[in-house]
Amino acid sequence: IQGETVPANSSVRVHGAAWTSDVEITKVELSTDGGASWNDTKLIDKPIPNAWRLWEFIWQTPAAAGTQTLIARATDSVGRRQPLERDQDCGTYMINHLLPVEVEVR
Repeated sequence: IQGETVPANSSVRVHGAAWTSDVEITKVELSTDGGASWNDTKLIDKPIPNAWRLWEFIWQTPAAAGTQTLIARATDSVGRRQPLERDQDCGTYMINHLLPVEVEVR
């Protein structure tokens, strides 16, 4: 959805997959306002340790045109939540931080 244009004042399906090791993804949240607020998404499939967990959210786009920043974050069954920023001590290993996606609403 990065860089896509979506219609204003409409329903748009936003979806993705989340993964964690050893345990299960229990929650995925989506922010449609750059991280100011968070909405629970619908987890589509059953949780399985060491497997991707699919999720979806029906986003009601704003009536006003403009750029919107979407961010998804996952939480696992031991309470670990994706960090806001990359851990610089890990170098290029374990890149699991939040990645904002910009969408144009028209």
